[in-house]
Amino acid sequence: MSRRKYSAPLAGVITGIGFAAKSLEPSLMPRSAIDQGLIMAGSFGTGYMVGSTAARVIGVIPVLGGTAALRIAGVIAAGARSAQVFRLRDGEHDAPTNEASIWTEAGAEVLVAVGVAGTASGGGGPTVGAVGGIAVAASTASDVRTALALRDDHVDPMYLATAAGVALGAVSAVAGLLASILVSGTLARRATGATGLAGELLRSGVSLGVASALGFGAKVALTRVIASIAASNQAVEIAYSNAPEAPEVSGGEQSLVPFDSLGLQGRRLVSVVTPAATIEDVMAQSARNDPVRVFVGVESGSSIEERVELAMRELRRAGGFERSTIIAASPAGTGYVNYITVEAAELMAYGDIATVAIAYGSLPSMLSTSKVKEASALYGALVARLRTEIDELDTDISLLAYGESLGAQTSQNGIESIAEGAEFPLDGALWVGTPHGTALFTRMTKQDGFPVFDTPAQLRDHIADGNPVPQATFLNHDNDPVARFAPSMFYEMPDWLAVANRGRGMNPHQRWLPGIAFWQGLIDTKNAATVVPGEFNSTGHDYRADLASFIRIAYGFSDVTDDQMARIEQKLRESEVERAANIALGTVQSA
Repeated sequence: MSRRKYSAPLAGVITGIGFAAKSLEPSLMPRSAIDQGLIMAGSFGTGYMVGSTAARVIGVIPVLGGTAALRIAGVIAAGARSAQVFRLRDGEHDAPTNEASIWTEAGAEVLVAVGVAGTASGGGGPTVGAVGGIAVAASTASDVRTALALRDDHVDPMYLATAAGVALGAVSAVAGLLASILVSGTLARRATGATGLAGELLRSGVSLGVASALGFGAKVALTRVIASIAASNQAVEIAYSNAPEAPEVSGGEQSLVPFDSLGLQGRRLVSVVTPAATIEDVMAQSARNDPVRVFVGVESGSSIEERVELAMRELRRAGGFERSTIIAASPAGTGYVNYITVEAAELMAYGDIATVAIAYGSLPSMLSTSKVKEASALYGALVARLRTEIDELDTDISLLAYGESLGAQTSQNGIESIAEGAEFPLDGALWVGTPHGTALFTRMTKQDGFPVFDTPAQLRDHIADGNPVPQATFLNHDNDPVARFAPSMFYEMPDWLAVANRGRGMNPHQRWLPGIAFWQGLIDTKNAATVVPGEFNSTGHDYRADLASFIRIAYGFSDVTDDQMARIEQKLRESEVERAANIALGTVQSA
């Protein structure tokens, strides 16, 4: 085998190691050593593909392939980069915001890897090869040191060792699978003695068969895991196993919606409606009514039409159209509606409010993207029916929308589907943590000039400047990965990293790295909301500390005083701790 063929895999390894080292740089969220290892594995794989491909392409270019000039230039460039290891870089470090310069830097590193790989493969003699290897090692050490200096968290040797171990294990596992696919075909050809075209066809066919078998096995395993997750979201919990007695909520004796059809999240929601006594205790005034909570589960109806019709009948039965405010909430993938939002609104409305939600699935939002179209149609149909009935009743009922995370996306999609060329069908909307790329969010914020708020203070300042409360209020934290991450980060710098001032809660040294930022963003999205019950934070995808203040303004509860707000905030924290304790009791089956 020629030296040139040897240099392509080596160039891939060198580039992959460089990408893995840079993946230690800061991103939106703190990450564990295991998470870092997964990011390093993905970054290494990307770097390997880029480096090995570049070496093969350059190798067939007559002017460059195999030339001593390229190899020597690679060694010199690696040495120049490795000199950074001897410089202290603990001072200010401005993250580059020019995409072209970053691509230039990445391209130069790939060329360095190709040149050094060619030298190390025997193209420049053992001495030059050794120098190139030392230069690459020093350069990688410099990248690691720089990356760690820019991070906000402390990374100790154990963290690095664990991350490296996870990365090595993941890369080895993938390499082993690929090797087994390739080797199986080769062994089959040797065993049969087939040669020529027949041998190649046999080798390719066996390899393809093994790959298909592995893919099928992975699909079956994934299907079983997803089915298990869905089943767990239908489990009956000890604390929420009895149907509620209040007639104003779904699932009770008078309800049209069977309690056992609500699912885990639905049963939680209808079991904790805010009683009048609690409203009076927190608000220090008499309750105006008993809150209504209507929830229709996935198992409550077999079609969108059935579930929407059931929700409307149930809302009438429970007295929802006798309340001054109706919140149409679009749940997350599991059917989850943020209890903090519902309880805060019930307190601020003194109970004169109804909340209605219809579930569309039983899987977490990250696994429910295939349900977006159905969920959007479901929400749009619900709002259209609500708007029609309220208009026919000719009352002053305020119809409000609420959606969080995937619920914000499906809510906005549903509104867009019924509002084309027509008047906005809502009296107000609060959309929280809208995922990146949602069409209505993009149009309303980019074209129509709707502001996006990061904190309650920004919303208050907006109102204080003489602006009206927005008809649709968008709350997105500056450092929320759900609102920031897009698959295109793999090859394209996002707008929010193309500016020097990235916003609250963001590391000013974070930069976009092609082929690396995607893996960082993927793990950041997984870690977007790490919560402790009762400890409300305003960061990432955790909006608990902001919700009450936004509900007060966005939904027009202007008669709520600051003293009442303080008591509401305290009650919300107490309720969350109590809810966590109830959930910790487990399910009826496990009991």
